[in-house]
Amino acid sequence: MTAQKVAVTGASGAMGSRLVGLLEDGGFDVVALQRDSSFTHTGKVTVRPFQLTDTVDRIAQQLEGVDQLVHLAAISSSKVAGAEGDSSLWTTNVLGTQRLIDAMVMANIKRFVLAGAANVYRTDLIEAFEDSAFGPQSRILYLASKAAQEWLAASMCQENEIDHAILRISSVIGDGQSIVDKLARDLARGNPVKIHDGAAFGADFIDCEDVCLGLLLAVETRLNGVYNLSSGKRTELIDIVMKLADFLNCPPDAIQMVHANRPPDIGFPAINSDRLQNFGFMPKPLADVLQRIAQKARSHEVVP
Repeated sequence: MTAQKVAVTGASGAMGSRLVGLLEDGGFDVVALQRDSSFTHTGKVTVRPFQLTDTVDRIAQQLEGVDQLVHLAAISSSKVAGAEGDSSLWTTNVLGTQRLIDAMVMANIKRFVLAGAANVYRTDLIEAFEDSAFGPQSRILYLASKAAQEWLAASMCQENEIDHAILRISSVIGDGQSIVDKLARDLARGNPVKIHDGAAFGADFIDCEDVCLGLLLAVETRLNGVYNLSSGKRTELIDIVMKLADFLNCPPDAIQMVHANRPPDIGFPAINSDRLQNFGFMPKPLADVLQRIAQKARSHEVVP
């Protein structure tokens, strides 16, 4: 029996490359759609050049023979500065997804998995569920683009009879790029970490490895509908930093509280993931994830 062919956009990224490996280990025939053509994967992964700014015809060619498509590629406002970055949130995240689904229709692909954002929910909620109201109070342009991307994708998939799942992913850590990973590296180097806003910021932090396992689950079980992909718990950043400092045996003055002279950014609520856990998803304890991040930060500092 021929293995099902699954394509992954953003396959050269921290999350995409992990997912590609999991899919191949799971017996899928994997097509890595990526901007960085020099990035290599282990095994028999097929690499095809891809950008969300490509034409529909070009994207359709790169999707030839694909059975399922997992869409991870996106841009955040921090990647491109100024007005150009702001506009790219719409042209890349929203219009790029429109072209991608148009290309799926041309290539006759009937299965779509979208990596959405769980931080779109109202920040005054204690716990957010899949049917909770949207209304973020920070990172608004980026999160608005992700909400629009989700609505557009769901509408287009329904119109074109494409089976689809949307996984709203909470604040990812453990990918080497998150604020938590960066703070761990600072602590490992002996650099003091400054905590602003009265230590009010908190979020539902989820391990990158768990995110990839959740996406793999969506592919394997052909999930339908909207699912939160999260730890299910909100943790304040100060508590995370203190735990990292403990793992790294940092001195008491390693953490400094700084008055930012602005209204505090409280971050995001806890994101309930019971619906996905009913299908077998089980995130790792946060302490275990932080210990791994601390060990990785320490190992990088001892390398000559």
